[in-house]
Order: sequence, then C-alpha cells, then structure tokens
Amino acid sequence: MRTQNFTHTGASGFTLVEVIVAGSILAGCLYAILGMAFRENQSGQSTLSIGSAETKAQEMLYSLERELVHARGASPAAVLTQALGAGELSSITVDSTLGFPDKGLLLIDRGGGSVERVRYAGLDLLHEHFTGLARGEQCTAPHGHSQGADVLWGGLAEPILLQTNPAANLWDGRAKESTGPVYFRGDGSGFSYRVPTDPAGGTDYLDGGDVQWGASVDGTPSLTGWAALWFEPKTVYDEAASKHDLNGDGDVTDVFDVGQVRRRAWDTDAPNAAVRELGLGPSVVIQERCNWGGDLDHDGFDDPIFLWDSETRRLHVRLHVLGTTSANTPITRTVESTIFLRNEPEN
Repeated sequence: MRTQNFTHTGASGFTLVEVIVAGSILAGCLYAILGMAFRENQSGQSTLSIGSAETKAQEMLYSLERELVHARGASPAAVLTQALGAGELSSITVDSTLGFPDKGLLLIDRGGGSVERVRYAGLDLLHEHFTGLARGEQCTAPHGHSQGADVLWGGLAEPILLQTNPAANLWDGRAKESTGPVYFRGDGSGFSYRVPTDPAGGTDYLDGGDVQWGASVDGTPSLTGWAALWFEPKTVYDEAASKHDLNGDGDVTDVFDVGQVRRRAWDTDAPNAAVRELGLGPSVVIQERCNWGGDLDHDGFDDPIFLWDSETRRLHVRLHVLGTTSANTPITRTVESTIFLRNEPEN
C-alpha cells in the first residue's frame, strides 16, 4: 500500500469584527456542504478512483475550515451521578449532557477492565439522561459502572494533561503532531462545536460585547443549537476477503469500517425533535474495526479523525480515504488539515 499526505493549515488571528464577517460565509458553507451531500449520492465508494476520493475529501476539508475557523469547540465529558447496572437499557444518569450529540456512542470507564461503549438514541430535557441504550458496542461487553465513573462522548479525542511517560490507563492513543507525539484519550471519530449565531437570522452576533453562540437547526438559527461532526460506517473492507494488506502491517487479517463524515445540528431545549443530517463527501473514510482512531498506516502512531486541543485551540482533522488505482487495486491516502479555532473553547 502507498500512502501520500496532503496538508492544509487554517489561518490564525481573531477579532470580533472577523466574527461578524464570518456570518456572511456560513450560509455559503452550508450550501457547499449540501452540494457535496448531493454529489455523494452519485458516487458510490466501490467505484471511486483514489484521485476522485482524495479530491472530494479535500473539498470537504475546505468547507469545514470555513465554518470551523469561527467555531467554539467542546469536549463532551460527564460523570455518572447514579450507578449503572450491566443490564440497564432505558437510561444513563449523568451530571450534564450538554455538548453530547442527540444520539451517538458513549465511552464509559475508559482505561480500566470494565471499559464499555454504549450507544444511545436520545437525550432528555433536563440534560441529565441518555436514553434508548444498546450495551456492549464495538467489541466491548456490558459491565456495571459505579457512581462517579467517567462518561465520554465516543467521538472525543483530546490530549491528556500528563504528556511525559503517562500511565497506560490514562491514554487511548498517541498521535503524531507537528509539535511531536501527543497522548490522547477517546477515539477521535467526532467533533462537537457551536458557531456565532444571530437568532434573528441576520449577522448581529454580538450581545453587548459578547459573542452569541449556537447553531442553525434545520435552517433556523438558535442560541440553544449545537452541532457535531462524526464518522458513520457504511460498508466493511476485509483484508482476508480481498487478500490485500491495506494498512501495510504485513498481514491480511485486519477489518476496516468504511464510511462517511456526517454533520448534525440539534436543539438542546428540544433534544428529541426531528433534525436533518448531512453527509459530507463520499463514503470513503476508513477506520479499523473496534479500534477507531488507531494506527491506519503502520507508522507507529494512531490516527484519530478529529484531535481537539482546547488549550491551543487547535483542531487536527485526518481523513484516511480508500479508493482504487487504474488497475483496480485498493489504495489509501491521507488528506488532513489543521484548523485554529478563533474563540475560547467550551469548558
């Protein structure tokens, strides 16, 4: 397998005037995303050449840069306020669900023997419960979890505080960054954020001297709106079936989820209202089955799709895309971007 990197870096610097100007391009970003979603319906993953897959992934990154450069990032994390039994399927009770998408995957008790991924289908109006549970997802098993256990959004990947010889239970991966290796927790399959928002639908994003934050939910700007990006698997690539070593690790035993980055915005005051999802680009992004955020190119470093550093306001987006050569041989390449968000991060 041959892997080639293409890197683009977003600009830094920030003024309130720039935030106001940002509003004029947000609508254009959404139209661009809608256009990519339409094109994705016309281009199936199995027929895309690597050149086409790479180009479409780069187009998606450019659109994300234009929106996220004015965004305010979040690190969705909570703690259990009630113990969770291994057979519980109705709800999980935590201190706060703000910043967590209205559906998705949770990582509970990471770093220990009772680690579990739990899929949830909804939130409650009190911002205290995840509902509609599916237990033991992504090669984990249902466990009981005590009050006070950590609950992360499955999409989260953020650097840990201790970066010098951290204990193995403190981190989930080690990424190669421009500043050197970075230990992180989470699997890096998503990013949660808000953008400057005028609830009147205009470009007045300031309330006094403060920026108003929210998101556009089904075309309606809302200060209780929130948005997220995440990886959603669509198909499977099995090295054993193809007899091709996709990640160059010397065997043909690996299985990969092949999917799409999707965007969804929801209203935290109406978390169960129907909202629209958008697919960003074609379904050509790969992640190793049961090891999302893991090493995809056998270079000894892990590859989260989104790595968000709230201290430096730096978001690194990596897309390992799958396509075919002219001889119809599967091949992957990496398209990536570093975006410096211009506002203080969510706490």
